[in-house]
Amino acid sequence: MDSVILGLLMLSPMTGYEIGCFIKQKLPMICSSSAGSMQTSLKKLNKLGLITFQESVKNGKNKKIFSISETGKDEFMNWLENPMRVEKVKNMELSKLFFLGFASKEEQIKNIEIIIMQLEIAIQTLTIIKKEFESMDLEQNDITLFQGYTLDYGIDSAKFQQDWYQKLKEKVEKQK
Repeated sequence: MDSVILGLLMLSPMTGYEIGCFIKQKLPMICSSSAGSMQTSLKKLNKLGLITFQESVKNGKNKKIFSISETGKDEFMNWLENPMRVEKVKNMELSKLFFLGFASKEEQIKNIEIIIMQLEIAIQTLTIIKKEFESMDLEQNDITLFQGYTLDYGIDSAKFQQDWYQKLKEKVEKQK
């Protein structure tokens, strides 16, 4: 969460609410948009001097607008320069697949069908985000290119998973 927040603040100063909305709408497959974990992360990053904030009052409500500090930019770039570690990419939901053999065949099929439906929704959502992204009048640079690549990865990954689960469903149905 820390690195995601730093990266978002590299794009633009944001309120905690805006950060949460961005994560929920645009990065749901990357990290949780839990307000509690986000607030914990914002407090930690501020305490470490990686971000700063300015308070203002708008429509009678206090707002904190967070910005990344120079130290935060250095920290983010150090994090970014380290290659992704495949072994760190974990999906705890796969543990349910691992233990699904304990369930009845009907429950197995039902769970797999739900996963296939959820993946279809993810594909549709990411496709909409990609179309919105492509329709924006953004300057083409490495930042926007890699944001687009991330969307492509999400769509392709969800399509692969959907196909894989469809084949699994067919195997389980044949075992009846």
